[in-house]
Amino acid sequence: MLYLNLATHQPTFNNRPAMMQSTQKPSKTLTLTLDAWESKSPLSTTANKSLSVLSNASAEYERPLPIKLSLNKSQISKSATPNLNTPFEVPGTPQNEHNQTQNEIITTPQQYLEWFEQIEKSIDNEHESKYQNHLQKLNSELQVHEDILNKVSLLEDEISSLRDNWDAIDTGTASLKDACQRYLDERDDLIALKEKMQEQQQQKQQKQKQ
Repeated sequence: MLYLNLATHQPTFNNRPAMMQSTQKPSKTLTLTLDAWESKSPLSTTANKSLSVLSNASAEYERPLPIKLSLNKSQISKSATPNLNTPFEVPGTPQNEHNQTQNEIITTPQQYLEWFEQIEKSIDNEHESKYQNHLQKLNSELQVHEDILNKVSLLEDEISSLRDNWDAIDTGTASLKDACQRYLDERDDLIALKEKMQEQQQQKQQKQKQ
């Protein structure tokens, strides 16, 4: 077929063959059921363990669905009449940061990273609060034990002073007993001397009478 080149004003020939209408039918796509797929490619034991760990972690820290997916038609088409049973919220009242994070729709990787960082911070804060409470309990128990030890030390001092006093009383009692025994011996000696002197005096008197 002959064409005219507008730039060079020279005739050109089109050697491309005319496009023929394809008569081939589109090939059918093969589909597999889930059971057939699992039977043909079973998971290993490690993969099953990883899946169980991921399912447990996702069940414990489950991220809420976005608002567009969680709202249904009945919630979208609410009546204009306010419900008196629901709490009244003043417009412009600042909401909790955690609630805001849950209600935000993640559309960029940066928002996902920020959301993941906030989740990690909340988990760390929860663990830290548990540790702080346990540490406070330990400190209170240590304080109680220190008070008990101080009281025991005071009792030991009192017992030691009582023992010293008892030793002093025991020593004084022994010395007093020795002194009393000495006085009794001296009294016996004096009585014996008195009796002896009386006998001598009586003998003198009898001699004088004779």
